[in-house]
Amino acid sequence: MGGYAAAKEAIRGLSKVAALEWGRDNIRVNVICPFAESDGVKLWKQFAPDDYGKALRRVPMRRIGDVRTDVGALVAFLLSTDASFITAQTIHVDGGTGCFR
Repeated sequence: MGGYAAAKEAIRGLSKVAALEWGRDNIRVNVICPFAESDGVKLWKQFAPDDYGKALRRVPMRRIGDVRTDVGALVAFLLSTDASFITAQTIHVDGGTGCFR
């Protein structure tokens, strides 16, 4: 698990550096940390339903995010001119599970 966590933090760090270096060229760099339906989540639900159920009960919003409507909507916003001053941010789209990390 340590290697996985280190790789995730490395991506966040590199993204901040990119945002700082490319900001003068009006290039925005943000990181999205989703907890959304995926093949991995589907397998987790199928093969470890008890663990999946426990985890779901810990999500304050009591559901797994939808890739299209939850994560995709954020991506569309970040690509829009409405988000033209947002850069170097890590945005959690996780129903509140980030508060447990």
